[in-house]
Amino acid sequence: MRSTNKEMMNVTNPQPEFGVDFHDFLQKEQCLSNMELAEEFGLSLKSIKIMKQKMKR
Repeated sequence: MRSTNKEMMNVTNPQPEFGVDFHDFLQKEQCLSNMELAEEFGLSLKSIKIMKQKMKR
């Protein structure tokens, strides 16, 4: 079954918001690419994209 980004945002995660410190994420988001952010925080690229979408709201 396919899942869209909106469906992925509504799924509850056992870790609140991927277990990432948002202050650190905001600082590093300015100067790092998505791939570098994924490596830095130990997340997948899809998780980084979803987190950025959530932060835009």
